[in-house]
Amino acid sequence: MKKTIWTSITAIICVLLVSLSLKDGVTKIADAKVEAASIAAEAAGNNGGMDAGLDAGLDMGGSLDAGTDAGTVTPDAGTDAGTATPDAGTATPDAGTATPDAGAKPEENKAPTAPAEIVNYYNNALNKVINEKVGYKKARETKMNSLEGGALLKIQLVVDMVNDFLGVGTTDYENKKGKAEFLSKASLSVNDLTAAKCDVNGDVYTITLGLKNGQSQATAAGSSDTSPLQRSGLYVGKGDKKAFDYKNSENIHTAINGVDDCTAESASEQVTNAKIVATINSKTGQMTGLTVSWDWAVQLTKVKYTVVTVKEAKGTATSTVKVSNFQW
Repeated sequence: MKKTIWTSITAIICVLLVSLSLKDGVTKIADAKVEAASIAAEAAGNNGGMDAGLDAGLDMGGSLDAGTDAGTVTPDAGTDAGTATPDAGTATPDAGTATPDAGAKPEENKAPTAPAEIVNYYNNALNKVINEKVGYKKARETKMNSLEGGALLKIQLVVDMVNDFLGVGTTDYENKKGKAEFLSKASLSVNDLTAAKCDVNGDVYTITLGLKNGQSQATAAGSSDTSPLQRSGLYVGKGDKKAFDYKNSENIHTAINGVDDCTAESASEQVTNAKIVATINSKTGQMTGLTVSWDWAVQLTKVKYTVVTVKEAKGTATSTVKVSNFQW
């Protein structure tokens, strides 16, 4: 009997030791239950002992069940916690996609709208013609609206000289590609303008500029000129040159006093209604057409030719210069 009791006690102790070692897992605990029950049955040798062993094993089952439940919590919690990190990590690539979109479309170039922008666009386009030595054709037409000179105009030679110098009629010039002969550089500013407009038609800008009226004067002592035409890009310069499009008072005074037996005390000129129309390719900045027109009135004092002298001679005219057939 004592041997049976000690054997049962031993079995219970084994079960306790096994149950305390939950780290070995649920499988080892289950095996320990079976082993403890077998030992108790063999030691008791009767039904009562087997029942006691089974009861002991079953009683320990409560602890085993609790251990099993406790053991399953950690993986579940760990699984949940483990899946959170990858989800949070996916936000970084999405946020990074904003940078390319921000600079994807640069702002497109727009036609000039403000007067200062328009006149600068015109200056750059005309100066490009000169800098790149583009070929073109130029036609200048001058119409005399009135001419008064008293006895001087009865001399046909004087009339011919006036018409020749002023370019009455139409005169054609050709600037071959690689040369820069029959235009001047433009340097107009917004202060020279009465109006500025840029019309857009496809790739073509049509720039229209209205220029302020101006006046020039010349004597033997010197000359002055306030007309914006001298900065418009027309062919201008000092002295007497037939190819000059804009002939101011200095040009006229020089020309008259440069003819044998001819002099003039002073010359003055008023320029009105000056207008520029230019067509420019918006993609290349290349000028494709140019028209400049203006009205002018000249007055001379103490004009003399050989033995004929008049106190005053004057005339009015309209000039138009057209530049075309640009060869870029």
